[in-house]
Amino acid sequence: MFPPLCFVNVTSGIVPDDSKQIMKDNLSNEDYELISESNTNVKIKFKIVEVLQNFTISGIFM
Repeated sequence: MFPPLCFVNVTSGIVPDDSKQIMKDNLSNEDYELISESNTNVKIKFKIVEVLQNFTISGIFM
């Protein structure tokens, strides 16, 4: 069902075109675009930092 995606060296992993086509046929367009984009912007957030920022803004820690 899934194309082979095992890489020996992740830095130079190239997915063959036939494997890409199999993925495209089995996934929705939205899912395929999500995993095939290499320029995704990931934002890492910590909930505790957000909570502390909200307390500081509201004047509790002032």
